[in-house]
Amino acid sequence: MGVLKAVFDFFVEQIFQTPAYFMALVVFIGCIFQKKDAKGTVVSVIKTIVGMMILNVGSGQLRDASQAIIELFTTRMGIQGVSTDIWTAVYAYVDELSVIGMNIVMVMITAWVVNLILARITPIKTIYLTGHVAYCDSAFITFFLYRMCGFTGITLFIAAVIFCAVYWWFFPSLLRKFLTPLLGDAPLTLGHELCFAGIITILISKFVGNKEKSAEKLNLPGWLSIFKDSVVAYSIIMGIVYVTIVLICGPEIVAEKAGTTNWIIYGLNQGFTMAVGVYILLSGVRMFLNELMPAFKGFSDKLVPGAIAAVDSPIFWSYAPTAAMLGFLATVAGQFTGVGILVLIGSPVIAIPSVIPLFFGGCTLGVFANSTGGWRGTVITTFIMGIVVICGSAVLASLLNYGFVPGHSDWSTLWVGINAIFRLIFGPAGA
Repeated sequence: MGVLKAVFDFFVEQIFQTPAYFMALVVFIGCIFQKKDAKGTVVSVIKTIVGMMILNVGSGQLRDASQAIIELFTTRMGIQGVSTDIWTAVYAYVDELSVIGMNIVMVMITAWVVNLILARITPIKTIYLTGHVAYCDSAFITFFLYRMCGFTGITLFIAAVIFCAVYWWFFPSLLRKFLTPLLGDAPLTLGHELCFAGIITILISKFVGNKEKSAEKLNLPGWLSIFKDSVVAYSIIMGIVYVTIVLICGPEIVAEKAGTTNWIIYGLNQGFTMAVGVYILLSGVRMFLNELMPAFKGFSDKLVPGAIAAVDSPIFWSYAPTAAMLGFLATVAGQFTGVGILVLIGSPVIAIPSVIPLFFGGCTLGVFANSTGGWRGTVITTFIMGIVVICGSAVLASLLNYGFVPGHSDWSTLWVGINAIFRLIFGPAGA
């Protein structure tokens, strides 16, 4: 039993929660089902791992460059309030749940098996493949059920497994129906905490924009045509944005992060770091997808015929990199506008923007919005969703009576509604 437990713990902690190795495992199984030779299988598995690691390196650079600037800006503005950082909320919730003996990893594994079973026996064939997001979801949903419903023990475990499995199985599939203009027949959908918000974004963008005027087809005259190159566009725009922010903050505050680097050069460096991160990330996405798609077909043909892979958000940025950039910028403007609205109305809870929802949420929803509303729909819709995320996060924090909330769009829309219903039925059980 000790050996079996050690093997199980190793698989759960070192493989399932590590995106590169988990996706490599899926590709390996797919290669076996395809009866690919040993050489081809090794090449596919290694390229999958390297592609995912390249993606993670790019993501890390984007996160670090943005985090420093946001911290400087909130310090300068004197803003304090509820954190919307995803991983801060995860660690806080896991610590709370460990007190009552709830194992989040077991919730995640069991829910993923239920997802596979549902995909096998029902017409909805979505398989959730974003392992680290699944871990976050498991922590958030379990905590919501504990906090709002007062569930504990086996009741909490079963309820959490059902909610997680259905969320991963149903909402990515529902979103897939709206992604046809973007993806065509590719057996892909989003496996993230943005599916419900993605549908809202696509519908609003279709109403306020024009898909014929895609951000990727912007006709820029003269020297402005250099912005058609995504690397150049990110470098110039993010450089200007970040230098502007450090000018607002002033040399004394910026020096806390810049150290011996000139404070204005520091802002410029962070802007160029964003461009480097995007380039690295998109390179990893291309390598990863080239191996995943044929291997996943082999996987799905045997286990779940017709399966749709629900994958991480950066995978979609390569479909419309300019729209991703516009979505990020408009989301930044929207979230800080949301903070202003909360301050103006005298809200007792102020939600603070954080990097992961700003960048990963803004870029992904920007790509989705562009597919139905072009550049105008992208800017308008992601700006609106930025406001919704901040105000919705403040509402969620009030419902939970808690200082940390996850900041992705589904938590400030879909799950605010679900938690409000929980509160009506069960009362503020955990508050």
